[in-house]
Amino acid sequence: MLTKDQKIKLVEELSDILKNNPSILFVDFSGLNMGEIIGLKKELKKESIKFKALKKSLLGFAFKKSGREEMDLSDHKNSVAIVYSSNESDAVMAKIVHKFSVQTKKLAILGGFLMGEKMLKNAVVALAQLPSREVLLAQVVQLFMSPVSGFARVLDGISKKEKVI
Repeated sequence: MLTKDQKIKLVEELSDILKNNPSILFVDFSGLNMGEIIGLKKELKKESIKFKALKKSLLGFAFKKSGREEMDLSDHKNSVAIVYSSNESDAVMAKIVHKFSVQTKKLAILGGFLMGEKMLKNAVVALAQLPSREVLLAQVVQLFMSPVSGFARVLDGISKKEKVI
């Protein structure tokens, strides 16, 4: 059992996290064993993303203290953790957590704040499933090159046809 001073310190820490980090995900980690949690933390640490288990009862106080819009997790019965980052790695964070949840089937995304906006589970999963920036750029370039390459093939076909005649 935590003492009152320890709880105050935890609320301070949580409110600082909520204030200073634009990217925060709330996850249900019940069912994960310590080895799986350590594996997830290692994956997140590679991208400078942090994972912290928390007491849901103290989260409400932290939201009020931070001034951030509240994410209601009071009706959630299982263990909750936050995954957060101070840098602009919203999609990366969502991808890592989503990939881990699909692999283990024990981790569940509850929602969070990405790009400064409150997002529910479905929006976070949709963001996680988007291709990387490089893949999207390649698809756009291919889209622009498609008419040009099609036109080139038509001209090539015409020139081959003229040689036959």
